[in-house]
Amino acid sequence: MTDYILKFPSKSIAEQFGIANGFASIDEDGEVQSSFVLHEYALCVIGEHNGSDWWVLFRDLVGIPIPEGGEQFIYWASNSDTPQPTDDPTVPNTFWA
Repeated sequence: MTDYILKFPSKSIAEQFGIANGFASIDEDGEVQSSFVLHEYALCVIGEHNGSDWWVLFRDLVGIPIPEGGEQFIYWASNSDTPQPTDDPTVPNTFWA
């Protein structure tokens, strides 16, 4: 299991990435709907934080390969040697339950 904090420059880029990689879809009203929980992953859309960027928590439960181009959006990953950022006010401090 790996937790990720994802940082996107905007909501629309986050939505486009989600749609392109099967984590979101467009409903009959033209609204983007995220697939929040499946047996493979869970995600939590934090949204805009601190007046900039669009943030998403993503929990990979089964070792999903990072989609092409996805590395650029990973702000932090639990499988890295870097501790989770908790003292930086520009980073959301939402934790998984």
